[in-house]
Amino acid sequence: MKHWRSINCLAIFCLSVLMLSCSTENAVVGSIGVSDVKSSGCKASASLLDSRPEYYNSFVGQKSVLHLSLGEDNIVNARFADVMDNCAIDLFHVDASGSEGKIILVLCPDKDMLTNCICRYDVDFKMQNIVSGNYQLEVYHTTADKQISKDNMVYSGTVNLKKGKEVVLTMSR
Repeated sequence: MKHWRSINCLAIFCLSVLMLSCSTENAVVGSIGVSDVKSSGCKASASLLDSRPEYYNSFVGQKSVLHLSLGEDNIVNARFADVMDNCAIDLFHVDASGSEGKIILVLCPDKDMLTNCICRYDVDFKMQNIVSGNYQLEVYHTTADKQISKDNMVYSGTVNLKKGKEVVLTMSR
């Protein structure tokens, strides 16, 4: 009977250690960092008031593209190419979150301002703590308030990230 109590205490201790180590591991895996966000200046612009209609329609009809390349260090080098937003943008912010095989990216300008023109921009950034594998990816292009909704979702799908392989995704706008 004396030994039975010791065995129970030891079993409870081992289970506690196991549960704590598992929950810590999940927190580390779910933590995605974003760094080195750089925005290009306006690469090209169009205005509904000042541009020829055929040029303006062609300009706004082009879709932006997201390039993702996973490096050996579990860092993804990424670029939003030809993102369209108003002409008053100085820089963009990128936020990322992830859990259980899902990554959410939010691209937003530093400020909102009404203008009569739109520009194309490139936005480069890095994401840390990404391992090879399949992810459900959601991408949002929001206003400066960073509020996500179905209306500002520009991509939703599965992406397979492999070290050394570039993935190119076309956004819905």
